[in-house]
Amino acid sequence: MRKLPNSLLLTLFALIIVIGTVSAQDEMQFKVNQFTLSNGMTFLVVERHTSPVFSGFITVAVGSAYEKTGNIGTAHLLEHMMFKGSQNIGTTNYRAEKSLMVKEDSVWTLIDAANRQTQFIRLNNPEKLGAHEKQIAALKAFLDSLSKLSSQYVLQNEFDRIYTRNGAAEFNANTGYDRTNYYVSLPANRIELWFAMESDRLKYPAFREFFPERDVISEERRGSVENSADRKMMEQLIGASFIAHPYRLYWEWQSEVLNLSREDLADFFKTYYIPKRITVAVVGDIKTKEVKRLAKKYFANIPSGKEPDPIYTEEPPQPGERRVEVVFESSPEVMIGYHAVAFDSPDQAPFEVIGRLLSDGRTSRLYKSLVLDQQLCLDISIGTFPGSDLGDNYPDLFYITAYPKEGVSTIDVEKGIYAELDKLATTPVDEKELTKIKNRIDAEFVWGFYFNLGLADKLAVAQNMAQDWHYLWKYRTDLKVITPGKIMEVAKKYFTKENRTVATLIPKETGGAQ
Repeated sequence: MRKLPNSLLLTLFALIIVIGTVSAQDEMQFKVNQFTLSNGMTFLVVERHTSPVFSGFITVAVGSAYEKTGNIGTAHLLEHMMFKGSQNIGTTNYRAEKSLMVKEDSVWTLIDAANRQTQFIRLNNPEKLGAHEKQIAALKAFLDSLSKLSSQYVLQNEFDRIYTRNGAAEFNANTGYDRTNYYVSLPANRIELWFAMESDRLKYPAFREFFPERDVISEERRGSVENSADRKMMEQLIGASFIAHPYRLYWEWQSEVLNLSREDLADFFKTYYIPKRITVAVVGDIKTKEVKRLAKKYFANIPSGKEPDPIYTEEPPQPGERRVEVVFESSPEVMIGYHAVAFDSPDQAPFEVIGRLLSDGRTSRLYKSLVLDQQLCLDISIGTFPGSDLGDNYPDLFYITAYPKEGVSTIDVEKGIYAELDKLATTPVDEKELTKIKNRIDAEFVWGFYFNLGLADKLAVAQNMAQDWHYLWKYRTDLKVITPGKIMEVAKKYFTKENRTVATLIPKETGGAQ
């Protein structure tokens, strides 16, 4: 296929942005049919009869922020386990499988108890330590053998296979800090299959292959965090920035994950996966009347459950600059984080614009100043943590990541960054520049509604987060009314020395001959 010239591609992209901006209001005129089952589960339906497909999006109001010491990692592990099927799907003999799972849990209880005693045996009876450790090793070997026996009844990836055989696309899930999402797109004539499958894993979870999957989660951390300079930096930045709020944990600790039990997972599921915390959006070539019928048939008999305690902890104001160093085998790097706001703050929209002003392409302020003009950095970027598309439930962190050029100190890079932030606080943004940024954000926001899954995602998350999907309208309205004065106000308020945390990567010195 012949490629289009870059200049033409840029022109087409600009045209898309303009068209998106002009037609944005029309694209927001979709009709949303909303209903709530007697158990509290909310459904949002948008009929689009343009092609014979639909997308189903389920969001649960629970994520990593709801974990507590002792069950860190349950939200992520639970998401993995939901793909293992149910008591009806993914097994050739659930009764036999369940019997072995009970034995596995009994052996894990013995291992856990023995592990707790290791410290005291080492302290008080060191001569017995060797025999004690052999006992633990034997129990672990027995647990592995039970897990292998249990796996003989498992139909691997059966949940995925059923969906794939029926034409599924975009079948996936993700665990955030405030929510966990499950989604898939299917042919319209498979709507009842989707209801049957999704309700089955919510009503009859199996949590099979628990211990092997627990090891998988542990290895994910090793591969994703322990071997990554960026993620090690992020982990330290987040841990130093948050001292109280649950957002302080960037990635689950292996010591926590490897001590989770199936009971921990079941308790977490029972506590948070209740109908009132679940929002379902269905968008595509479907009929609302049929969706309502199927919702009642498949989901209405899920018990309402008891609403769990909310997160009461608030992050206290930061009383002064915090600094942390990370020693790692990598090039120098600096991350600067500022405490920001939750989704419902009037300062949320200005932060969206500030992020684009500072780091949206080669003409953005930080890139132009530090990479092109001063040549202090190889690259520089902006992020938000946790960073959900519509904002986070609780005050989040706005951060800047910079990679100094060889021979440039991180201190010089910091000075350059602070100078640009000071400009935002003292010099009004040009109206033309501001309008261009706002139009681009709005066009990209609306562009997501063109696709069934994109619209289902935004509807479900907005409803789940704000308890009203009309928050999408507020999101756009707040963006449109931002003024240069508001940008200055927000920059002056948040980009202060007292409110920032700085993480610096120090290249690890390696020994050996020079």
